[in-house]
Amino acid sequence: MTAQLHLSEEQIQGLADGTLRGPEGFAAREHCDSCAACAAETAAFAALVKDLDVLVDPPVPMDFTAGVLQAVSIRETALVQRRHTWYAAVPAVVVAAFAMVGWALSAAPTVHVDRLIGTWTTLRHVAAAAGPVLEALRFQLGIGAFLFAVAVLFVLSRTIRGNVSGPSAASS
Repeated sequence: MTAQLHLSEEQIQGLADGTLRGPEGFAAREHCDSCAACAAETAAFAALVKDLDVLVDPPVPMDFTAGVLQAVSIRETALVQRRHTWYAAVPAVVVAAFAMVGWALSAAPTVHVDRLIGTWTTLRHVAAAAGPVLEALRFQLGIGAFLFAVAVLFVLSRTIRGNVSGPSAASS
């Protein structure tokens, strides 16, 4: 076993405040008796411990307890509200998922799915066409052109729907 050159800072602090006891404390005290550097550091820590023991805790403000209890109450209220939000959100998500599955699997599910895919494709093409316009230097002009295009597409979709449902309703 090799001899220790100097004590660690934890050992010196333990000697200074009296928490290093037993065989380790005895060995550390013996080392300090033979090592001037460790003895000086232990003395410095002992002086610090003595100075810290003299310090008095500041008085607690009169409203400290009430302030802590109020902060705890506010925190508990926030946690309860968050928990209640989750309690309400989980059933809402389940109902929404059930409604979406029911809608997709209704009497004519392919009609709903085809409309959804068609709408998605149309929106993707509109976004691709509107993207360069919105990246132009005149952002407001791009927004105005996009809104105009949306209005035109809305009118055209109404016109197309009217023509599609008209002849099929007449032939029925």
